Amino acid sequence: MVFIISLVVFFITGLYCLNVAEEKGYNGFLWFIGGFLFSFAALIAVAGLPDKKLRKYIRQIGEKQNAIDPEGSSNLKKVIDDKPLTPEERKELIKKVGKKPSWDNISKLDK
Repeated sequence: MVFIISLVVFFITGLYCLNVAEEKGYNGFLWFIGGFLFSFAALIAVAGLPDKKLRKYIRQIGEKQNAIDPEGSSNLKKVIDDKPLTPEERKELIKKVGKKPSWDNISKLDK
């Protein structure tokens, strides 16, 4: 009797893993097998996976708004060329902004 109940529980967790994996854009059948064999551990693992569908959707929005480069482009122009501030520049910046940054004095940086 315990064996049958265990099989039913493993089957149900496998189905939950399949459902969650497919909703996130992963192979549901493999996660069903993982959920059947490893039960709740696999369910926790599949719940922690990143959402592929959401990431793809956000990337498409960013590409349409020209906020990010299209996927697969090899644009190497985005090299950050920031240099550390000299002590004089730091003192000037602290005088301009103040010791504790807040939303009011962050806009002073643009001026």
